[in-house]
Amino acid sequence: MKFKFKFGEFFLGLGTLIVIVLSIVLWIFIMTSDQRFSNIGQNQSNTTKEQVRNRSAKSLYDLYIPTTSFGFSDGNLCQLYDSKNNLTLEFTKEIKKANAVDRIKKIVKTKVKYEEYLNSPKYVQLVYPDEITFSLFNRLNNLSTNKREFNRFFVSNSNHWIYFGNDQTNEIYQVKINGANFNKLRKYAQNAKSKNPVRLVRLKEGYSPFYSKAINSKVYSYLIDHQSYSYFVSRLLGTSGVTSKTNKDGQTVYLLNYYTRLKVPEPKSSNHNYMYTHFEKNKIPSATNRLLDSVYYVHQLGLTEQDLHFFDADGSDVGYLNYIEGIPVFLNQHDMQVKTTFSTDSINVAFNSINFQIPIPFDGQTKELKPTNDVIEELSAHGLKEDDIQRIIVGFKMEKDNSHHSLINLIPTYYVKAYDEWKSVGEWEKQDLVAYRKFNESVDNGGGK
Repeated sequence: MKFKFKFGEFFLGLGTLIVIVLSIVLWIFIMTSDQRFSNIGQNQSNTTKEQVRNRSAKSLYDLYIPTTSFGFSDGNLCQLYDSKNNLTLEFTKEIKKANAVDRIKKIVKTKVKYEEYLNSPKYVQLVYPDEITFSLFNRLNNLSTNKREFNRFFVSNSNHWIYFGNDQTNEIYQVKINGANFNKLRKYAQNAKSKNPVRLVRLKEGYSPFYSKAINSKVYSYLIDHQSYSYFVSRLLGTSGVTSKTNKDGQTVYLLNYYTRLKVPEPKSSNHNYMYTHFEKNKIPSATNRLLDSVYYVHQLGLTEQDLHFFDADGSDVGYLNYIEGIPVFLNQHDMQVKTTFSTDSINVAFNSINFQIPIPFDGQTKELKPTNDVIEELSAHGLKEDDIQRIIVGFKMEKDNSHHSLINLIPTYYVKAYDEWKSVGEWEKQDLVAYRKFNESVDNGGGK
């Protein structure tokens, strides 16, 4: 019996030792496995993004709100704006209530017919600056329209029908709805305080409003501030396990687990530009999921979002700008406030920390903007032909006011998108456009980067 007892103790001790050794080996493997951290970060990120995709969040409608309104006044098509009775906000409030009661039906597919709708006094038009997908609007969505895009709503005199237009394809879709009442929107459009006559001109990326006469546009002033870099490090990387390194140019990069990093502005820099990068192996999301995932990253940044709206989407990029009095604000001459870029191995979020904090009472200062066609002719004389122009809009250029270190002025300026880049008219006129065109042609033909 004594022998048996000792024999049992031996195997018990051996078993315990094996368990301990295996635990240590597994612990070392887990803690040194890059794949483990990659999967955890990716799974948490994907789970959170799925939550954004699957809920109809208020901020989704705030970010993806139409930014321009058009309607007829005295027989002329006009761009409409009223700061007290905001047409796009009123429309968004009602479209959130709408339910589709029938399948979406294509009713227009030719340029001639499409332009009849554009120039018809029967409709109030609410327009996005670039295409979005039907799938963003879950209550209006159905399986046959998941991949279709649009950028223009046509609101008729009926509350039971809504029309979606795609400037690129000249397609219009009709859907029967209930739950929405656009009577107040139509009233706001009829009584809008600002009604600038325009004609809609077809450029490479759709129809841009051309002002038919010179307009005096207001110059606004704001006190601004910026969040500290530590705020973004904490929000995006957390408070533990974060390391940092400084590049040769003096720029600091904060890192977490090799898979997430944040490049912060140089201490003496005045541009306040950040770059957040999260590495993960994945397919580039679909158009809808790029738009939705971008919402997730905007939330992660913690920027003030009340005036931040979708502005531009090119391929794997999604860009947002602040809108003030219905006009987009470009930063550092022509930068986006936020731009997300999706690739097969990472997500990059370039953003600026500016916050337009306090508006200064309007002092009567204005800037005259030429008729749009005059601007197009000037650009053509400098070598930027109309065929090269993708879009043209009026935006605000931010200029520092020397009377106070935190005061800036917002100067209305024409901005032009060409060769997939946004620049002010002044910037394009300074560009060597012959060399620029040759370079872009070489890139398109595979001869460049």
